[in-house]
Amino acid sequence: MLITERFVLLALDPAGGTVTLPRAGTGLATLCAAGLALELVVQRRLHLQQRRLVLEDRLPPAHHLLDRAAKALHDRNDDGIANAVARIEKRLAPLPHAVLEGLVRRDFLHRERDWRFWRRDALRYPLRSWQARNEAQQTLERAALAPDVAGLSLLMLCDLAGVLTQRLDAAHHERAAAALLTLNHVPDGDAERTALAAVRQALLA
Repeated sequence: MLITERFVLLALDPAGGTVTLPRAGTGLATLCAAGLALELVVQRRLHLQQRRLVLEDRLPPAHHLLDRAAKALHDRNDDGIANAVARIEKRLAPLPHAVLEGLVRRDFLHRERDWRFWRRDALRYPLRSWQARNEAQQTLERAALAPDVAGLSLLMLCDLAGVLTQRLDAAHHERAAAALLTLNHVPDGDAERTALAAVRQALLA
């Protein structure tokens, strides 16, 4: 499962079927786009070179959203970090809808329409698979205790969205906060965490 998909499952209201971020600031579409960029970093397809994310187009991604994200960066893969995330968000718009629909196709969510409205945002996506939600929760908890780059990425997205305090108990949250603080001082030579720290800084700017 993609980092972005786990993040959306954790941010989703299981019964209401909507994603409302507790913390105002970075929007859901931007966070989803950042999650796709970070997935490419984890797969070592996207690298940070002189404060720019550079795509290495070798093997095609195994997920259609990642494929579209890579294509969005293909002709402008020397953009700055914030521009790269914005480019993914724009090219895949409406990205949260695409993520939710993908989870529906895999039977993780239901799709329901409020028939009082005809807009796309009238769709609701109540949780169908508690197993998928629980697995995302377990991934988040493991990331708090022993964060790898993918785990740190999930922690970061949940933190920026204000979801982290809702999904972790005090002990796990303390460890998660400490792990995120390590991104302020990444050792030289750790290319993946350097890229993650740069994406985080761009989202916080």
